[in-house]
Amino acid sequence: MQRMKILVTNDDGFDNPGIWALVRAVNDLGEVTVVAPTENQSGVGTALSLRRSVKINEAPSKVHGVACYAVSGTPSDSVIFGLEHVLVCGADVVVSGINPGFNTSRNVFISGTMGAAIQAAAKGVKACAFSMDATDDMEDQIVADVIARITNELLDSETPRGGLFNVNIPSFGQMKIQGAEGAAPAPSEWMSKLEAQSDGGYEILSDLRVHIEGLDMAPGTDVEVLNRNRISISSLEGPTLSHQPDDPTLQRMIDAANRIIG
Repeated sequence: MQRMKILVTNDDGFDNPGIWALVRAVNDLGEVTVVAPTENQSGVGTALSLRRSVKINEAPSKVHGVACYAVSGTPSDSVIFGLEHVLVCGADVVVSGINPGFNTSRNVFISGTMGAAIQAAAKGVKACAFSMDATDDMEDQIVADVIARITNELLDSETPRGGLFNVNIPSFGQMKIQGAEGAAPAPSEWMSKLEAQSDGGYEILSDLRVHIEGLDMAPGTDVEVLNRNRISISSLEGPTLSHQPDDPTLQRMIDAANRIIG
């Protein structure tokens, strides 16, 4: 029987440890190929490199038997190259991450990790983005097992084409993960600041320097779920990114993760 094809990408670049932790987590589920940006592309969302030449080259792989390619563009560019150039017959699923830092609330719209998954879903491919606390061990065995079980549900024939999911794993350095739960992106305000640079230009402060104000900590939002040290899983509708709480695949993912956590 033909093995499932799994395309792995990220927004931090093909050499980032997080992408290889993700590769190792899903490697037994199918034929894995990495296609990711050459350099860090955090915060670019679903941007495409229009009106300029984008190059793709083979790159060193850190997992035996897994081909790796580096793209001189964005995460969304990488997904397009992966689906239409490297895997000419496409992929069964696209998984993006592991991002060192949560992608919750309004960050869903600017995250390159999530942007790659959105691009895949827009092309009719089942996709999931994975993020976790930046200070925790991405090679943790429980994390790997949870990712593998969630990806296995993504691969399931009952998951429809274009299914889109966002998974955030809470910090477990000081406290055991308490379980997994479906969650909607928390309503928030996204604050930005311009900082003058010596070259006469300005830098938009982002990443860890972004301050989210007015967070709605109502039960069932991704920030609130993480605050209870539970894995937040969102099923999102492609065109609007609205949460789909009654998605059967979402419930299967929650159940699969909870079987691992105990």
